[in-house]
Amino acid sequence: MESTLTLRAVTREDIPALVRLRLATRIETYRDIYPAEWIDKFDIAASQERFLKIADDPQQNLYFIESDGECVGYLCYGREQEKTMPENSICINMLYLLNRFQRRGIGTFALEHVRAHCRALGEDRFYNGCNMHNKSAIRFYHSVGGRVIAEYGGHENKALDQMVFEHLVS
Repeated sequence: MESTLTLRAVTREDIPALVRLRLATRIETYRDIYPAEWIDKFDIAASQERFLKIADDPQQNLYFIESDGECVGYLCYGREQEKTMPENSICINMLYLLNRFQRRGIGTFALEHVRAHCRALGEDRFYNGCNMHNKSAIRFYHSVGGRVIAEYGGHENKALDQMVFEHLVS
């Protein structure tokens, strides 16, 4: 049976739920990559403030990803937010799925949404960053045609080791 996948825009009122989801995906994704205190002492207030700014930014698109009405992840894309990204580019700034919903085509669904956005703007490519130690995400981005165009590794703090993927829209 195929799931019904939808994107639902995050409202300011949704921010507390989004922050809880962010913490859950961080625990699943980065427990063995990020310093323990980054997860164990997760700053809820700072995360809420960051997401409120993103929700208010007309150059960002912030969505919950839902499968059959259940929230399974989130997507943020728009102008670049990180200095490692090409200037004035469209980027996936965040794409996270709860582990139990990965490998079901949901990430591909999210990327296709970004591709459609790029097509509507006449853009021929977009980018995303990925932690160099997040093997699952790296496999995913390669599988959907992403090409590594930059790597920033070798930091004592593995959380800072990043790679940049380029995706053609076509």
